[in-house]
Amino acid sequence: MQVSFLLPPGSNATSMGMGAEWVAPGRVRLPSAPWAELDAAKHDVFRVERDRDGQWWVKEKLAASGYCAVRVWPGDDDDLARFTDGVLAEFAQLQVSGSGMFGLVVLDVPPTADLPRVRRLLHHGERAGRWTVDELCVTAAWQAAAP
Repeated sequence: MQVSFLLPPGSNATSMGMGAEWVAPGRVRLPSAPWAELDAAKHDVFRVERDRDGQWWVKEKLAASGYCAVRVWPGDDDDLARFTDGVLAEFAQLQVSGSGMFGLVVLDVPPTADLPRVRRLLHHGERAGRWTVDELCVTAAWQAAAP
């Protein structure tokens, strides 16, 4: 099913849609993190409501999965496909999955990942100018694992 998030004022769009799976009436789970900073990560559960036009809208987070969502994009004029594939391959070694599109990568960092190693890799890549990082949705464990 498709659900939509309202984006904050000042965004380039008013809403963002993505796929989700039903877990109960009026409740959905995200199969991956959204691309925007919406306090949402893979497997989080949200309450949704249908509007008059039949569109399902996310209303509130009901349960956090423990996953973190981190967006990464190239720091220079990298080949975008090569950048995306390289980032996903590099983080897969740390049991981190994700998806990429147009040179942007959103990493789904599970709570079981070695968070200090993941954070160090992100930090070193950013310091080296390989990429820029946005923390879209992070946990207290992620914050505590700061390099």
